[in-house]
Amino acid sequence: MDADMAFTNGSSLRRLEKQGIPVRWMKSTNLMHHKFCIIDNLYGHLNPTVEPLVIMGSLNWTNQAVNGNWEDVMVTSQEDIVTQYQTEFDRLWLQFKSIVDIA
Repeated sequence: MDADMAFTNGSSLRRLEKQGIPVRWMKSTNLMHHKFCIIDNLYGHLNPTVEPLVIMGSLNWTNQAVNGNWEDVMVTSQEDIVTQYQTEFDRLWLQFKSIVDIA
């Protein structure tokens, strides 16, 4: 999560927190500008009927981006691509710090 926007109006931080979803951030002058979502990668290994996938592209995941902007989005279940995105997510997860303690 962007540290400057975490607690602003329109932030999803509190909604995620209420659902028990951990959120991490890094205070930096540089942006973590990735825009991707990995779905069911952990459970796909436990259940062969679940096909993990990744969604990636320029989309900012806002109403304006979805309804007004010209954006690109790609969805794939290609295993080597999902694995690469999972590796990047895991690397970032270790680098970034918890934004709030969710017990």
